Amino acid sequence: MAELGIVDIREIIGVIKNVYQYDFSQHALTSFKQRLERLMRIQAIGSADGLIKKLKEDQGYFDTFLHEMSVPSTEMFRDPSLWRWLREEYFPQNIDKSPGKYKIWLPACTSGGELYSLAIVLAELGLIDKVQIIATYMSEKSLELIRSGVYDLKKIEVSQENYKRFNGTRDLPVYYKPGKDNVIRDTSLIESVEFRKVNLNFDNMPQNVKLILFRNTLIYYNPTRQETVLQYMYRALSVSGHLVLGIREKISGLLSARDFEFMNEAESVYRKKI
Repeated sequence: MAELGIVDIREIIGVIKNVYQYDFSQHALTSFKQRLERLMRIQAIGSADGLIKKLKEDQGYFDTFLHEMSVPSTEMFRDPSLWRWLREEYFPQNIDKSPGKYKIWLPACTSGGELYSLAIVLAELGLIDKVQIIATYMSEKSLELIRSGVYDLKKIEVSQENYKRFNGTRDLPVYYKPGKDNVIRDTSLIESVEFRKVNLNFDNMPQNVKLILFRNTLIYYNPTRQETVLQYMYRALSVSGHLVLGIREKISGLLSARDFEFMNEAESVYRKKI
């Protein structure tokens, strides 16, 4: 497969915007190019023209495109120290004090690694019935994958090591069973999760959210898009609500940084300023 050039990428972005009203022009070019080339390699599409033709002529294909172009999913319990902090400090200090159910939003669900990790932590704390988890997604294929519980065998091996470092109260295999070439996670963990489909502009996003887990996604946007997305997060949060980014994602160089303050700098947890 030939390497995509800048002109190819701009043409692909233009077709998607014209046909589907999804604008990927503010995504970081290098990572977007890599995901496009990965998609074309997996699906044996030999050229930019071939992909453009498929996007134009097969509108049912666009859902698959969105799934494959979503930010790559990570293992469960990534950065175990964050999950320990949530379990030992954040959740005990905040959930019981909240009137009504404690609303948590996961804005970019692709395979459910973060969602199942969150559900396990809350279940082990006995708090899962006291929260309302809202998971948003762009692709129906992503939703189908999450609800099926299917998970990559390679990622589950790393996830087990993460869970040990998290010091979970059980063994991670309790929460899944082996499949043929993968594992099947315990879908009862996400029975009460509210799933919502959103687009790139986060239409239909929840409001008055206490906690947003939006980790390792902001880095895939250019600065203009980062500013826009942070404003979406700001508007979705309740007064003094909290936003968790990836530990390598810092917002200090952005104008939107003035709307947030650190709650836990080591774990990249921010509080909405009043």
